[in-house]
Amino acid sequence: MIIIIDYIVLNTIINQQCNKSNQMIGINSNLSNRSRSSKSWSDEATNDNEINDETTNRFNFDSSNLSSIKNSSIVHSYSQIQDKYRCDQMILEHNNGPIDYEQIQLPVPTTKKFLTDEGLVVPGINIELRNKLFASSEYHGYSLERRIESMGRCTSDMSLHLLGGTQRLLVKNRHQHPTIVVLACLTEVQGAYAICAGRILASKNIRIYLYIPPNSNPTQHYFIENELKLFRTTQGIITTNVSELPRSPVDLILNGLDAANYSDSVLFAKPWYRDIVQYCSRLQASVIAVDPPLDGGAIECKYSLVPLLPLVSMSSKNVGRIYLCDLGFGQKVFQHLQIRYASPFGAKSFVALHDN
Repeated sequence: MIIIIDYIVLNTIINQQCNKSNQMIGINSNLSNRSRSSKSWSDEATNDNEINDETTNRFNFDSSNLSSIKNSSIVHSYSQIQDKYRCDQMILEHNNGPIDYEQIQLPVPTTKKFLTDEGLVVPGINIELRNKLFASSEYHGYSLERRIESMGRCTSDMSLHLLGGTQRLLVKNRHQHPTIVVLACLTEVQGAYAICAGRILASKNIRIYLYIPPNSNPTQHYFIENELKLFRTTQGIITTNVSELPRSPVDLILNGLDAANYSDSVLFAKPWYRDIVQYCSRLQASVIAVDPPLDGGAIECKYSLVPLLPLVSMSSKNVGRIYLCDLGFGQKVFQHLQIRYASPFGAKSFVALHDN
């Protein structure tokens, strides 16, 4: 019992001595910190005085010495730094005289001209000159298949533009992917244009319904048969019955049914054509006429897409707003017919035309 009490007393004495020693150490550390801080203050003051004296001796900012400062190498190096521009801003201004807006000139003056949004003049041509240009293109190696592919791709680009661009086809918007109805005749090249455009759009996961007239034989024209064969590689739906077409919602209609060689009276004599006209008017969807006839056809269109150069007799009152398609023909195709040609398309594959 005595041993336990002595141990407790001894432990208490040791703790008291430790507390006193810690207090003495804290006091000494505070004193040393104060001495260090006062020393650093004095050192800083001394250094500041030295720097100020050195700066005063080295530089003289009087007006008489400003010219020497401007001519120094440091100022000269900073003046050589140029502004940085984006790639779309590094374009030199045109200083070589007035701009030539009539870059397309025909050997014979035309009776009608169109204007692009940029102000370029696009002359109208007659159907005979257009056929000669197509013949010249085939002579230089641009086959009918190439023309159909170019026209179909341009039509698909314009369709995507009208649908809202890439935003409509994002993965997060897959639940509202667009639906397009394609109308195609099987006897004219306009039908091949429309089928090709439908195939390209179907490859982008767009729902495509292709309507072809009943009792038609696609084997009569090899280019129609080839386009149908390619279209069947997609998930697009082919039908000959108007009742199988979607009622709503339909975002766009591509009309390759009204060809220049057909008249409204001939087509209206066929029941299926009357049904398709009623179907389009009931939907109230935007219609793109692919290379339409001059009167626009019985199916009212909001837009028209024409290849190469517009026809003289075309008017926006009949065919809606006119767009021109770039077929990618080279200069020699036009030079063969004494036509001076410069592309009005810029970076796009189609361009809007306005009546002059």
